[in-house]
Amino acid sequence: MSLQILDIVIYSHDGKRRVLPLRPGRLNVITGASKTGKSSLIDIVDYCFGSDQCRVPEGPIRRCVSWFGLRLQLADGQAFVARRCPDKQAASSEECYIEVADSLDAPDFNQLRQTTNTKGLSSTLGGWCGIHDNIHIPALGETRAPITASVRHALPLCFQPQDEIIRRHQLFHGAADHFVAQSLKDTLPYFLGAVGDDYVRKRGELRKLREELRHCERQIAELAALRGDGISKAASLLAQARDMELTIVTADTWEGAISALREIASKRLSDIKAVQGVNTEFDRLSNERGKLLGQQGRLREEISSARAFEQDESGFSREAKEQQARLKTIGVFDDVDADHACPLCAQKMPPESTIPTSEEIKKTLEASSVRLDSVSRVKPQIEKAISELETQLQAVQRALAKNRTEMEAVQSANERLAQVQDEMIRRTHILGRISLYLESLPELPDTKSLESKAKVLRDHCEDLEEELSDELIQQRIASIVSILGQQMTKGAQDLALEHSKFPLRLDVKRLTIVADTVDGPVPMDRMGSGENWVGYHLIAHLALHRWFTERNRPVPRFLFLDQPSQVYFPPEKDIDGSMGSILENDRAAVSRMFNLVARAVQEISPGFQVIMTEHADIDEKWYQEAIVERWRGGHKLVPDEWPRQAGASK
Repeated sequence: MSLQILDIVIYSHDGKRRVLPLRPGRLNVITGASKTGKSSLIDIVDYCFGSDQCRVPEGPIRRCVSWFGLRLQLADGQAFVARRCPDKQAASSEECYIEVADSLDAPDFNQLRQTTNTKGLSSTLGGWCGIHDNIHIPALGETRAPITASVRHALPLCFQPQDEIIRRHQLFHGAADHFVAQSLKDTLPYFLGAVGDDYVRKRGELRKLREELRHCERQIAELAALRGDGISKAASLLAQARDMELTIVTADTWEGAISALREIASKRLSDIKAVQGVNTEFDRLSNERGKLLGQQGRLREEISSARAFEQDESGFSREAKEQQARLKTIGVFDDVDADHACPLCAQKMPPESTIPTSEEIKKTLEASSVRLDSVSRVKPQIEKAISELETQLQAVQRALAKNRTEMEAVQSANERLAQVQDEMIRRTHILGRISLYLESLPELPDTKSLESKAKVLRDHCEDLEEELSDELIQQRIASIVSILGQQMTKGAQDLALEHSKFPLRLDVKRLTIVADTVDGPVPMDRMGSGENWVGYHLIAHLALHRWFTERNRPVPRFLFLDQPSQVYFPPEKDIDGSMGSILENDRAAVSRMFNLVARAVQEISPGFQVIMTEHADIDEKWYQEAIVERWRGGHKLVPDEWPRQAGASK
């Protein structure tokens, strides 16, 4: 769906009506002299499309007109919209009139009344253009708010006023304003079709799927937490139950602990065997500690004895070595008669003498050496035995540390129940806690179905995220820009523009045209001469509207071109519009330009309309057939006889 303009209508304060007829699907030329109201046509259409202010210049038009109106050709039927000209002190008016029928004429002045406001008018026009629910959400880190494309965002693609069509820094209407330019950058992907018409619906579907997936994953996580590995509330209660001799069962899993607790909870208190003490686990640990302390003491004594034996052996060895050294001196007397001779002076000794002979001393030395060797061989065995004893002592000490920790834990638990002296009350307390815990457990369904559902939701979310991803949108934009670039390059060659031998492309981020030359990219603002700037404006907008029409995009199907020939045929040279005062080359260039526009309209007719205001009045059949009105010789947009009473605007 979209729309074209059948009539531009203005009403005087005294009820007169002036109709400018236009033909849909055709090139429409309004040619005439300066100051006849040609350039105001864009401002009138913009105002009737819901502009927040009336930009029609102050002067005869603002003083003589009470209502501005448009008769529109819709995809199905016709419509008439009108808006009251604002009072002198006001920027705009909220009085808007809408009429729709299969076929209609511009209403009489006395039929005009307010039927809606500007918001309703813009919304209705957007619907006629085919604008569906849409939204652009800025990337993460950008502070501007999300934006929804409306018919107001599409209009910069439809207007080329006289002072903008010649600018080298500005390709689109109003883009000199930063906010207008940013809005166009944000909404252009939607108008081009890179963002589908069902984008908002799919984003809503994705949001719902994500919420459902989060809910499903929370359920799975909660069940997983309840089905833990036993280091949980269930395991703690089961340990306390064992301490109270309510059970002897241990469990390594959550399911096993729950099963044991259910079994405990199902017993009657009178069926449970009474215990002799309330601290069985602590007693067991105390007995264990006594045994460990005994082992520790015994090992320490054995190590001490071994150390003492080692010291005695060392003392004996030193003494024996000293005696052995003394006895070795007997070798000095090897030649002396051994029978009753003194080992020192070799004198004969009487038979009854008790002094040992040298032979006896030698035997003593040999015996001492044998014993000393035996002691040296035993020493390594003692050291090995001491090492083994110390290893055992360390193991016992570690066991004592573990025992101490467990005793402290059990003692701490028992201290919390110290106020409950009666063993049956303590058991009742534990059983009550178990029952309360079991009652608080939800019914735990099988997580397989939840996990399967989560997988389906996750896959669906991933598909939608990929389809709605910025990366995919940028790929679509790049593809569209490539197609538009081919059309613009051909148009530039037809107009013989500078850089037309190089590929051209639309830069949607900077809203300009770029020529990709061998020396690098050359944007439009670096291209010389007004001829090139006007030409590039024309080929860009014609290529865009061809795309909008062929792809049925929700952009109004008209393009206003205000005096594109001005670089060749300025107003000061206009006498009768015949262009006789300009050079032949310039006349040929103007003819090429008009032919390009006419050919583009014809190729995509009837889906596209061009309204062109011009000074030029080319004496060629096709151009003369395109002229809808000539404003010369006193003929203009607002007749001179219309009253100019400002008070009648109320």
